[in-house]
Amino acid sequence: MSNKTIDKPIFLCGMMGAGKSAIGKTLAEMLDLPFADLDDLIEEAEQMTIPEIFEQKGEEEFRKIERRELKKYASAAKGILALGGGSLQNREIVNFLKSSGWLIFLNPSLTVLLERLKRSDKRPMINNYKNNLQERIGRLFLERMPLYEMAHFTIATDNGPKTEAAKKIINKIEANEP
Repeated sequence: MSNKTIDKPIFLCGMMGAGKSAIGKTLAEMLDLPFADLDDLIEEAEQMTIPEIFEQKGEEEFRKIERRELKKYASAAKGILALGGGSLQNREIVNFLKSSGWLIFLNPSLTVLLERLKRSDKRPMINNYKNNLQERIGRLFLERMPLYEMAHFTIATDNGPKTEAAKKIINKIEANEP
């Protein structure tokens, strides 16, 4: 697909349900690069599932583990990494990722996001909010949006094909790579 080699890692950020893993896998195939999901790296390192980490260690400890694994990956890897929805915890992390590679914000509409998340039962940040999911997602979205918007690029990820979103990412990077 691509005529150029992308030498820096690509970090996909956005809300849970934005399509980071699905689009990330497609993008990795198109670029012939490895794909990793930050949640999988965390689970492997901790030998626990994300819900177990939240339950047994709490969100604060989970965020410390998440930062550690994110920095470890960014320092050593070349490929595509799907971040967790809350991985961009502060400006320092955003700046670190932007200096380490390409930070891409995948941004579906709130309506599409809610539809995708209604079917999920493996997300600790929303498991106790099924009755007021729209309010919870809206609040998280508003809290996280300032950090998401600091990404190099934003790609809309409503219900189009994953390949189209992946092509848009490749085109944006190639047009802006030195």
